[in-house]
Amino acid sequence: MKILRYAIIIAALMFTAGRQARAEEPASQGYSLQDLLVTPTRVVFEKDMRSTELALVNRSDKVRSYAISFVQSRMTETGDIKEIPKEEIQPSIENRFADTFVRFTPRRVVLEPRQVQMVRMLLHKPSDLADGEYRSHLSFRLIPSADEAAKPDSTSSGIRIKLIPIYGVTIPVIVRQGSLTATARLNTLHLENKGEGRTLLSLTIEREGSRSTYGDIEAVWKSPGSKALTVGMIKGIAVYTPNTKRTVLLLLTLPKGQNLHGGQLNVRYIDHENGAENLLAASEIAVP
Repeated sequence: MKILRYAIIIAALMFTAGRQARAEEPASQGYSLQDLLVTPTRVVFEKDMRSTELALVNRSDKVRSYAISFVQSRMTETGDIKEIPKEEIQPSIENRFADTFVRFTPRRVVLEPRQVQMVRMLLHKPSDLADGEYRSHLSFRLIPSADEAAKPDSTSSGIRIKLIPIYGVTIPVIVRQGSLTATARLNTLHLENKGEGRTLLSLTIEREGSRSTYGDIEAVWKSPGSKALTVGMIKGIAVYTPNTKRTVLLLLTLPKGQNLHGGQLNVRYIDHENGAENLLAASEIAVP
């Protein structure tokens, strides 16, 4: 059943992502983050969960090699994920990392075109682990082949060295210990007219508690005498510990011929963990 489940998920994601990649990627582009498909895109160990699996798919038409390792990262208030240089890593109550008690295999994979590889993850929590949320990021870095890194120089008999950027994908791996809670608020909502019928919504998510939050931002516009209309959504918005706030920008889109004026814009922050919709926070702003 597990193999069938992954096969269905992978087939659907490859079809959808493949159509998008063909439409957006120039033919001359060497590597793409979309060459590697990783599912799921985040791992959360909580309660009695002790193991899980990730599926890797090579969506390119070439053999690809990837090195897999843990890295430590921090989130900025704008939502960017920045890798922490090794010399700056100092475990503390503010920097709780998960890599010391999460193991995975394999650490390097070679994937033929369209090949699927499973990565198994195991959790080994120490008996005296303090309550809290621990997070590291699992990195999948492309390893360029020797042929791609060095090619003959057409103007000389020597070898021309070609610098190849190292592309990769990272996903968060979170371990929760104890009974953790979090609350969120949506503040400082602001609308800005960007012209050509476009409106930008800016807001701040404020987080409190002992765990991170993760969910979707949804904006619904309701004007007098009309039905409620979803005009914007961003999926997968996290506020990781120890951060207490994150700013979000959402471009609102209306059907052709409609303008965003009058009425009210309702904004919700919703998570879908454990298969159920849970409202994390909500706010509203009047539309002049």
